Amino acid sequence: MKNFFLKAAFVICLTLTLTASAFSQAAESPEAVAKSYFAAMQAGNWDKCASLLHTEALGSMKRTFAAIIKADESGGAAKTIFGLKSKEEFAQLSEASVFERLMNFITGAVPEMKSALASSTTTIFGKVNEGTDLAHVVYRTQIKMSGAEASQVELISFKKQGTAWRGLLTADMEEMVSKFAEGMSGKR
Repeated sequence: MKNFFLKAAFVICLTLTLTASAFSQAAESPEAVAKSYFAAMQAGNWDKCASLLHTEALGSMKRTFAAIIKADESGGAAKTIFGLKSKEEFAQLSEASVFERLMNFITGAVPEMKSALASSTTTIFGKVNEGTDLAHVVYRTQIKMSGAEASQVELISFKKQGTAWRGLLTADMEEMVSKFAEGMSGKR
């Protein structure tokens, strides 16, 4: 009888472990991470968005702005965009904090963007794997702004970071950051 209970307990533990493992893997699929990312973006939750981005994407963004902050002799960019007292403080910001502060600044400066994001809807169609550590999620975004509606099919890439899938910057996000950085460079 004692042997039966031990076997039953073992089977229950094994079943729970396998179920939790399967659930964990399903919850961490590129599509699930994309869904969480888009929901956080729609809500303007930049902290959550940053947590779902790959460190390569966040690092790239920080390096782009580090060069601009360093070149800005007035220190105005560090103060205005990132809320810092001096440009020397920029190096101490985490990569995620750079993303969060930048997105808060942009959506604060362009209220139409904030409302467009809030009213947007995203439909995920599926993914295309490129090897075992890179996947591309295909999605459609529909945005309503000023009475007009735009619909676009795009993709966002996800790369493994440890065992978790994390997003790379979309082409739109890269372009926005690049143009914003160019605009700041031209104002020096």
